[in-house]
This record gives sequence, structure tokens and C-alpha cells, in this order.
Amino acid sequence: MKQKKIEHITLNLIVFGTIAIIGVLARQTVLHYGWDEFSSYLILVVCSIIMGAIYLNLQMVFSQILSPTIEKCFMRFECYRNKFVVVETPIARAELVESSIISESCISEPKIEIETTSDTTEEVSISSCSKLNEEVAELPKEEATPSTINNISIEESNQPTEYEIFRANAMAEKERASQEKLDKVLSYTKQNLALYLSETDLNRLCGYITEYFLSDSLPKVEQIKVDTQLRTIDIMHFGWNIGKAFGKPRLQTATFIKKVFAHTLRDSEISTIERKMSHTESECKIKLDRKIA
Repeated sequence: MKQKKIEHITLNLIVFGTIAIIGVLARQTVLHYGWDEFSSYLILVVCSIIMGAIYLNLQMVFSQILSPTIEKCFMRFECYRNKFVVVETPIARAELVESSIISESCISEPKIEIETTSDTTEEVSISSCSKLNEEVAELPKEEATPSTINNISIEESNQPTEYEIFRANAMAEKERASQEKLDKVLSYTKQNLALYLSETDLNRLCGYITEYFLSDSLPKVEQIKVDTQLRTIDIMHFGWNIGKAFGKPRLQTATFIKKVFAHTLRDSEISTIERKMSHTESECKIKLDRKIA
């Protein structure tokens, strides 16, 4: 194929080159006879067009009339006939291969044309759309099964064990009992010291008692002055009562009331307070009470 293209291009170049040479010679001829430049170029163009037209006409005449006649003449010779058969065989095979490929493509992609009325077409389209919608609606149901199973497994894994349930219940009960105990002690404090403390000091004392109950260490406090009607033994009894209700050690409770009521217990040491907290005397305003909480 490339060789034929090269030959075809070469032939065209030779023809057009010959036409151009003839046109140039015609121009030089008219210039020699005294024609002007414009006329000489016009002769060049006209001569080139005429020669091109003559070439095309001759080519058409040769391909349509002379070529079949010459071919018939050559077909009389046996050597030319054999050469013609050899050349035609590959071309026929190529055409056969192309036709087989086209037929296979037609078979693999059949097209069925059905002539229907407009009503039938609408019914078919409606039914196909409804089927498509049903299939689309069914898809989430099919896909929902694995996700549902995963959710169930996650919920089961997140469920607390029996031990965790019992522990949570016990912690809640302990918290409730502790809060109830604290409320009783605070109520006892307000009932017994409301006559001897201002409202501000009483609220501050309740805050100190709450911190003392909730913390293992002693809270930071500022001393609170009580009325002079309360003596040292009264403060000791008060400390013993709340310490007993909270279940705190005597030494820790003695240290706590020593810091809070520093002015009233200024003459008593912590060891003395610890020892005399549960002593009873005939004259006291705050008595020992084992049933606060």
C-alpha cells in the first residue's frame, strides 16, 4: 500500500511539474513577443488550467475505454492470466475475512424491530418502569440484612454483664446511703447550732462538714466562732456525734473540730480533745447522740 501511494504521489508531481513547465514556457514566449506582465501571468494560469483539464480527460478516457480494451487484449496471453489470478486471490480472501467479521458482529448484536401501536408502547414502558421500581425497592431490603446483623451483634456486645449490673446497683445504693447519711448530719448540725451561729457561719460549717465527709484528707478551713453559751465539752460532743455518724477516726475528727472551732478549743490539745470527746458531764447543751445516722 505504501509503495502504491509513493508511486501515485510521484506520478502526480511529474504531471503537475510538466504542466508548470509548459505554463512557464508559454509565459516566456508571450513576453518575448512583447506582451505585458499581467498578460503573461494570465497566459500562465490559462495554459496550466487547459493542460490540467486535458490530463484529467485523457486519464478518464484511458481508465474507462482504453484500459478494458487493453486488458482484454492481454488476457489472451496465458502468462498474464496466471498473474492476474495470483493477484486477485489475496484480495478475495481479505474481502471474505471482512465480510465474516461483519456477519459475526451482526449476529452478536441482534436488533429486533417490533412494530407496536402507541398504546402498547405506553403499556410496555409503564410495566418496565414499575418492575424497575420494584427491583430498586427490593435492593435495600436485601442489603439491610447484614447491617441489621452487625447492629444486633454490636448491641449484644455493649450490653453489661451480670457482674457489672450488680456492681452498678451496689454503687448506686452506696451513694444513696452516703447522701442520706450526709443529709441527716447536716440537718442535725442546723438544728443544734442554729441558736449559736449566724446564718453565714452555719452555712460555712455545713460546707466544711460536707468536704470532711467526702474527702479522706482534712479540708482547708477558717475558724468559726460560736456563742459563748457553748462550752468546750459541747463542741467535743458535737465533733464526736458527727464523727461517729460518718465513721471517721477519733483523731481525725478531733483535728477537724480543733481547726474549725479554734477559738473555743484554744486551751485544749488535739490529744485531749480525742480523749474527752465521749465524756459525759451533767451540764452541757449538746449531748452525745449515737443515732444521728
